[in-house]
Amino acid sequence: MSLQKNLKRAGFAAAAATASVAILTTPASAVEVRVTVTNTSGAGGLALTPLYFGFHDGSVDLFDAGSAASAGIEDIAETGNFSTLRDERVAQQASSVGGVALGTDIGAPGPIEPGETASFVVDLDSVQNRYAFFASMLIPSNDTFIGVDDPTQFALFDTSGNFINQTINVTGEFAYDAGTEVNDASVGGGAAFVMGRDITQGAIEGGVIASATSLSDFLGLTLANGTILNGDIDFLSDPSNFVFASIELSEVPLPPAVLLMGAGLAGLRFASKRKGGRKSTAT
Repeated sequence: MSLQKNLKRAGFAAAAATASVAILTTPASAVEVRVTVTNTSGAGGLALTPLYFGFHDGSVDLFDAGSAASAGIEDIAETGNFSTLRDERVAQQASSVGGVALGTDIGAPGPIEPGETASFVVDLDSVQNRYAFFASMLIPSNDTFIGVDDPTQFALFDTSGNFINQTINVTGEFAYDAGTEVNDASVGGGAAFVMGRDITQGAIEGGVIASATSLSDFLGLTLANGTILNGDIDFLSDPSNFVFASIELSEVPLPPAVLLMGAGLAGLRFASKRKGGRKSTAT
């Protein structure tokens, strides 16, 4: 399937625009956080569809290993489309916040390729957005994705409401098979983002979400962007040490002008109190 058709199928542009609106309309008093995603795979390794994030109060649970995938998980696992998953997040917690890290494939928003870095900035509330989840499709595959099964695994704030700068290594332990489409690397098998493939749906599997199975059958295939999958993709032999991506979450410092303004206001309040105190003593 061509990259253009895949992007149209996944609806990246429309979903990204909606995600951007959500980011811009969060409370001004929230902590501003930069999310940076780096695909740590070597040349010829696995790519990632735009990495979708949700920031919530711990109540958003979008999938459980051993259970059937929701429509949102099926969409992101088979095509990389995060629109339905976003809707499921909002349905579970309206005050949750979403964001997406988009790669720049051929000058347009798209997958995050090996060695590529993508980032975005989001405003987070220490209570409403204390925890984070992420989800993305592994390219190429039929329905293999990375995601967070435990909704409270990644806390972004401590109990006092202070943001915790941190780096998350997305290892093979976060790789899952959605159980929605049969794994098939052959022509006509339904795997997305493979050069020359124009199949929208592979054979329906009707299974449940489970730890990912091998993608070795995809080795040697030419991807939609023209690269050949010939790197290290053996994430099953040692899942905890195989890193697909690195996610850095860091608080964005306030601009110096804002800090100076805050200091000036504090000085004015202090001077006002001192002046008031002298007046009271005199009378």
